[in-house]
Amino acid sequence: MADPVWDVAFLQDAVNELWNQVRDLQWELGGVRSRMLREIRRLRRALLLLVEDWSAGNDDADNNNNS
Repeated sequence: MADPVWDVAFLQDAVNELWNQVRDLQWELGGVRSRMLREIRRLRRALLLLVEDWSAGNDDADNNNNS
């Protein structure tokens, strides 16, 4: 029969290793989330600039057509 103390120690080591992997993955996901949000903000600013430039160009064209 196997030693129950050894079985418990082995299972505790496995649980600790899994918790370490979970913690590492949480940190990694936090970094990915941060980069994604930063990229979304950057893209939003870039798209807003494009829309503003486009609408400014259309306003100028409308003013030229009405003159």
